[in-house]
Amino acid sequence: MSTIAKLKKAGSWQTLQMMVIVISQFVYIGTMARLLSKADFGLMAIASAFIGFGTIFSEGGMGAALIQRKNITQKHMNAALQSGILIGGLIFTVFFFSSKYIATFFDQPQLDMLIKVIGVNVVLHAVSGTSMMLLQKYFQFHKTALITITSTIIGYIVGILLAFEGYGVWSLVVATLTTSLINAAGFLYLVPVKFSLQVHIKEWKELFSFGSGIILLQFANFFSERGLNLILGKILTVDLLGVFERTSIIKILPSVYIGKILDTIMFPVMSEIQDEHERLFRIYQQSLGMVNSLLMPIAAFLIFYSEEVVLILLGKDWLEAVIPLQIMFLVLPFSSSGRMADSVIRAKGLIYKNVVRKYIYVTVLICTTTLGAYFYGVIGAAIAVTFSMLFNYIIMLFLVKRVFKKPITEIFLKPVIEGVKLTTFVLIIIAILNTLFNNWGQPSVLNFLIISGIMTSVVLIIVLKKPSLLGHYLHLTINQLLFKGK
Repeated sequence: MSTIAKLKKAGSWQTLQMMVIVISQFVYIGTMARLLSKADFGLMAIASAFIGFGTIFSEGGMGAALIQRKNITQKHMNAALQSGILIGGLIFTVFFFSSKYIATFFDQPQLDMLIKVIGVNVVLHAVSGTSMMLLQKYFQFHKTALITITSTIIGYIVGILLAFEGYGVWSLVVATLTTSLINAAGFLYLVPVKFSLQVHIKEWKELFSFGSGIILLQFANFFSERGLNLILGKILTVDLLGVFERTSIIKILPSVYIGKILDTIMFPVMSEIQDEHERLFRIYQQSLGMVNSLLMPIAAFLIFYSEEVVLILLGKDWLEAVIPLQIMFLVLPFSSSGRMADSVIRAKGLIYKNVVRKYIYVTVLICTTTLGAYFYGVIGAAIAVTFSMLFNYIIMLFLVKRVFKKPITEIFLKPVIEGVKLTTFVLIIIAILNTLFNNWGQPSVLNFLIISGIMTSVVLIIVLKKPSLLGHYLHLTINQLLFKGK
């Protein structure tokens, strides 16, 4: 099967997965925000941060190493699974016996039992990680999509039912564990990697030489995402932490799934052609151009309608999230652009070239966010996150330039210009529609939904009838995925 054919099939399933999960997540976020308190989300943010930290080491980068490595054996698979289960079990034990000290540190007694229970998630991720990565390696995205969609929907339903019954933060915990349990069972069923008692030291070393770099990168990613909640948990009240956490979740929704789709699909493809320098650059440039063409207009639209977004997703009791959300939407396109750079570096096996860049970014992020939150609360933290992401994007450009040895016009300007053109077009349409609906300065959820529907319909018509209006990168991608396919 050709690369384009693989991309088309993988892209179709990943898009389906994204659409279903985004819709279900919107329902879940909106429902839970109205049933639970801000403090519940603040507590869950702290507990989830610890579990995210543990998952980094339980996975150990072994799954990514399996994808990157061209030739693997059953021993490599066993080594990856053994490593995950053993380290995951060790981390769960550490969390179980240290949870009361964590609760004392944050002055939140509920964290003691929360961390003990949700710690099981570390083991579940370790069990399912190898099988899931093998499915991605061999482009079995239809299988990963079916499992992920099923587990997400069932987990959300369980969480909502428990929230209605008044279980508070525990509804979030059980929802998370339910999703992870179904994922583990489903992926193991589809790819039953046998757990061998024989220790495969040679194969483990071969995977770990790449996986150790992934751990360093994931550790940096952790502090740029969930890890911030551990810092802010000592600075902000648990209610304000809940506001920041929900704002951060909403901010990344448009980019996380688009970026995840591209990263999930492009990393295996890039790994296949890692030795074809020019071809790899063309795929990277097209992916970056597509991300900018999609997310820059979306960011402009969401900044303008942030208040309506908060009212729909969180409700009128969460309006203090509007300004932080607008601030963080400013750098929406750059978060997914960073994923493209990561995919290139991992595919080329040059993990450690990216580590320095990541840790410079994380250092800036932690320092600025700590100061911003301490002096200016949630808004200060939002400004710091936005500044840090822009800084990260700039240093990422220099790293990619070193890898491909291409001029900045090819790496940065061409992909960005297409996004700027579409953003200008979107802003003009927003101005016209708001004038027609007389909606300037007055938040109206109904008008927002009507305008969103109109703009979505216009985009669909353009995609089907005249995709060239969407710019070079989207036009090329639409032709490849919808019309050529071979």
